[in-house]
Amino acid sequence: MHRLLPALLTGLTLLTTVFPAPAAQPLAQDYTLVFRNPNPEFYVEGPGLTRLEDGTLVAIVPVVPRMQWSEERRATQSVVHILRSQDGGKSWQESSTLPYYSAAPFVHQGSLFLFANKGGTKSRNDDLLLLRSQDGGKTWSEPVTLFKGHYWNCHTGMVQHPDKIYWAVDDLSLGKNRGPRLVAGDLSNDPMNPSAWRISEPVAFPGIPDMMSLPEMANLGNQYLEPNVIEVAGKLRVMCAVKFRRQAVTGISGMLEATDTPEGLGLKFGMYHAMPGGQLKFCIIRDDVSKMFWATANLPVDSLGVFDWWKGFKEKGGKLVAEQAPGGNDRRFLMLQYSMDGLNWFPAGCIAQAPRVTQSFMYARPVVDGEDLAIIARSNINGPNHHDADCATFHRVKNFRSLALDLVPVPE
Repeated sequence: MHRLLPALLTGLTLLTTVFPAPAAQPLAQDYTLVFRNPNPEFYVEGPGLTRLEDGTLVAIVPVVPRMQWSEERRATQSVVHILRSQDGGKSWQESSTLPYYSAAPFVHQGSLFLFANKGGTKSRNDDLLLLRSQDGGKTWSEPVTLFKGHYWNCHTGMVQHPDKIYWAVDDLSLGKNRGPRLVAGDLSNDPMNPSAWRISEPVAFPGIPDMMSLPEMANLGNQYLEPNVIEVAGKLRVMCAVKFRRQAVTGISGMLEATDTPEGLGLKFGMYHAMPGGQLKFCIIRDDVSKMFWATANLPVDSLGVFDWWKGFKEKGGKLVAEQAPGGNDRRFLMLQYSMDGLNWFPAGCIAQAPRVTQSFMYARPVVDGEDLAIIARSNINGPNHHDADCATFHRVKNFRSLALDLVPVPE
């Protein structure tokens, strides 16, 4: 028998070469096209998604000018498209448009509300506005200005109670040290009254120890951005993506501690913490049934860019948004993960995978829809690069709770 072993092993090698083991399949690779932007001088920004009380899904899709045309166009030509689906995301119909750069929806007492940011003239964005729709996004009230300044965020995690809501925005007036501000709304009266809203002082980016990266990366920038608000055992936390050495160092998020007392809103930097996909915009929501947090995020394959998968793209004249961006800016793999405390994450699986480095599924927003997760993503299918997306896509992860382990220990 031992004389036959080499031949058997050779045969197995040939079989695995001719018939390779099947690759793992994403959870929701098949997608529905929510919106496609045909103009290559504009791109789809971070989309939003919410579910109305009657089950209608409402998608918020901002389309803004690409970087080389941004300053001259962003204040006058940015458009937010509002689309609705009454068949669970299988088809979408545009119901209205609004002249803003970014927007994030929430539902309260049957009305649809929309935080909105104007495209700025001196800075990327101006002011934080609020609008209300009483017909599910078909028509909108006049906007009210909650806070004047240079604020921005896409649809990240919010904490909402019957009488209050918390969200966070980036304060862009701090320049490269831009930091989050906690926003709190009193929902017990009229949310459209600006006096119902408060905002904390900003927390500037505190920097990161140099010894956490290679010396040759010292010229690459750092920042945190796109904050989520979560509530863990009654305590508010603000979780931020961290671009450390322009995403050459991946999987790190920033955690800030938030308080709401009679003295006012408080926000202070807490610590950095490992988080898969923390180097790019992630979105955290809480599912009341599983009593766990669920997050969408992007995982990179080659954070230091040693394989130079962009070589062919560059040789054909392709331009990256940031020419020095390393491999950590990979946006091909949109992942789903879950957590008890919003810090320590378990993998649930890959939602969708793009085959080429110039394609992406990113900036996703999940919403619980019965037993499923309904997810909208900013997706580049045929656009100029992985950042300047041409589409918003819809994905459905069925029976998502079955993907999670039971993380609660049994009593001793």
